[in-house]
Amino acid sequence: MLCEISEMRRLFYICVGLCWGIFCWGGPSAEAVVITSVESNSSEVGRFEKFEVTFSLSREYANPFDPDIVDATVTFHEPDGSVSAVSAFFFREYETAGTDPERYLNPGPVLWKARFAPGRLGVHTFDIAVVDSEGETTLGGAGSFECVESTRRGFIRVDEDDRAFFSCSDGSGWVNVGHNVCWLSGGTAEWEHYFASMSAVGENWTRIWMCPFGGDGGVILEYRSNHSSGYFGGPGDVSMQVAQRLDRVIELAEANGIAIQLVLQYHGAFSTSVNSNWDSNPYNAALEGGFLSEPGEFFTNAEARRLTRNKYRYIVSRWGYSGAILAWELWNEVQWTDGWKNNQSSVVDWHREMAGYLRGIDGFNHMITTSSHQSGFDALWSLNDIDVIQVHHYGGQTIASFEGSARQFADWDKPVVMGEYGAGSIGGVNPAEGNPQDLAEPYRTQIYEGLHLHNGIWSAFHLKSSSHLWWWDNYIEPLDLYDVFAALSVYGAGEDMGAHDLSMAPRVVSGAESVVAAPGLSGFWDISTQREFTLEDGAFAGIENLSKWLHGSSKPEYRSDPIFHLSMSTDGYLIIHVTKVSDYGPNSLRVLDNSVQIFASGYANGSSNFEIRVALAAGSHSVRIENTGNDWFEISSYEFAPESVAVLDSVGLVGNNRAYLWIYDIGSQLGQSAHGTFGEESITVGDLDDGAYEVRVYATRGAGGILRSDEVDSVGGLLTYTLPEFSKDIAVKIRPVCIVGVAELSEFAGQWLLSGLGLTYDLSGDREVNGVDFAVLAESWLDSCPGE
Repeated sequence: MLCEISEMRRLFYICVGLCWGIFCWGGPSAEAVVITSVESNSSEVGRFEKFEVTFSLSREYANPFDPDIVDATVTFHEPDGSVSAVSAFFFREYETAGTDPERYLNPGPVLWKARFAPGRLGVHTFDIAVVDSEGETTLGGAGSFECVESTRRGFIRVDEDDRAFFSCSDGSGWVNVGHNVCWLSGGTAEWEHYFASMSAVGENWTRIWMCPFGGDGGVILEYRSNHSSGYFGGPGDVSMQVAQRLDRVIELAEANGIAIQLVLQYHGAFSTSVNSNWDSNPYNAALEGGFLSEPGEFFTNAEARRLTRNKYRYIVSRWGYSGAILAWELWNEVQWTDGWKNNQSSVVDWHREMAGYLRGIDGFNHMITTSSHQSGFDALWSLNDIDVIQVHHYGGQTIASFEGSARQFADWDKPVVMGEYGAGSIGGVNPAEGNPQDLAEPYRTQIYEGLHLHNGIWSAFHLKSSSHLWWWDNYIEPLDLYDVFAALSVYGAGEDMGAHDLSMAPRVVSGAESVVAAPGLSGFWDISTQREFTLEDGAFAGIENLSKWLHGSSKPEYRSDPIFHLSMSTDGYLIIHVTKVSDYGPNSLRVLDNSVQIFASGYANGSSNFEIRVALAAGSHSVRIENTGNDWFEISSYEFAPESVAVLDSVGLVGNNRAYLWIYDIGSQLGQSAHGTFGEESITVGDLDDGAYEVRVYATRGAGGILRSDEVDSVGGLLTYTLPEFSKDIAVKIRPVCIVGVAELSEFAGQWLLSGLGLTYDLSGDREVNGVDFAVLAESWLDSCPGE
């Protein structure tokens, strides 16, 4: 971490040392600690690569993880005169033996290390300072290294031009493609296999929990001292064996181009009701060294917060150097903790403190996030130091749900990531991904082929987001579904999405469409804060404030019974998409239109994944849906459909001179039937400046890539194009024709890089293209493509 040593802390320790010597011993204090050796990993380090300095001290400490006991800092003097201070960390290396997982044996000497990723080219020098109770020791001019250019892109940040997207330190855009791999039981060899499999198809994102699941304690740093591995010492003690394992995991991620959302806390450790792991939590007073009587105290207890800060300090010190860390995720699904259930304000205060603390100690400025339900967490997401909104979704209507979330958070000025999703329970099979052989058709075939995985990643890309399936070890890996990611990786490669002022594109296909209202409150105990909704501009504003749980008479305080106001131009239907009905009936539902009952029916306990279809005539409607039974219905969406619905729909992004479009068969979704092959279908794209554009049509399955490329004019703000024959879905990129020829330029120029409005180029190859100097050609190209 980059920080400055407090002068007051230095003075405090000097005073303590003097007082101890004078009043207790009657003489001078003990000698200051001595830095006895200094080594570094290299005299030459690539830009954004790891420089590591290792040093030893003449003194050992009872708790080297507590900066109030010992605080070691390495200060780097950079070529431009700036200074960066990095906290050093305690280190001990073990021999490794075996696999599945490996064991850590025979500890080596006690050492200290500091890691730094230089961003400036040139010679760096560094000093080392150590502060403890005996005072401060400083070794000036402890060493140096030279930073040289590399292929590393640096750290991933929120894009400054469009805060819905990400970009890297070198100015290039970053697009997330990947899935969760939160823990593995086979140790580092298994991580190596997973990362290699992901990298082979272009995946670049994953999410890892610091939890005890997996072999020998997983990648959790502090755990109960009686764990069978022998690696742990209770609260405040950082496992050197697990830290060494995580070193290797992060090195593997770097080598395979994988960025990690590192989850620092998981809900089960501090929950007594959901996936509870409280009985094994080292902070539990029932265990040796524990001191919390119940899980919610973790958010309020001063000592628990102090130890947590110390652990985070260690994490940032040891792994903050790495560009493979995409973000620090404070919690996985904090809504399931006892703290959130009983004292939400304390959880918000905890997030405010810890996010601010991380921001203050992490000079590499990694993003910070936390994860929760889709809604009800505004107090967390609005915190200044929470950079990324992260929601999770399990159930049907993936595309509609993702579109609802994207619209819900469109004005928050923060990226939105669908950090987990899955099919949920289908016909009593839960999880559907783990047991596809038990599903009825068409679900069985669709789950086997990864239809919801495919739809999730493609729809999210075109909604200024990214989505990441949960089931890695019992679904993607055993069914070898990695290839599902390949086509999107090709489509998104090299894109700088934040550079083009993109907005949600209006629907580009023809024909009447449904309006889908997907409730945004997904927590069972969430109370709807809005119950009436009016159709405006093709959407029901405020739908994010409605609970998907339609409660009955047993929970009157949670009832919502929504009302939808709309006008239908043709006869059509209200279609209620029911995920599940409670097991505790009787359960029944009715629909009123303009205060007149038009439908009523009862439903069997435990029924799941079905539609309720109610006819609506053309004209104005106020449609009220009421639960007239005892318990609940789980509703994924309310759909208002014309009598004849177009079977193609689209989601996309459009700017003045760019468009990214995904056109899909509405029947190519879980539980539905695709409509076959489409031919000669046209799209009409608005909001583009007039001029000549290149339209590239991409395959969305298999290896992906360009199916066809044509030049088309936008006239009067409209571009019309006829798609080639396709089935299920297809993707389209539209951009000015001036970009055609970039590949040819780079072929002759060697390497080139667009950065903002400038162009740098390497003339190590031929200087001329068809007799024209490359520099002149590049300048002309830029002039013809302003903003490119």
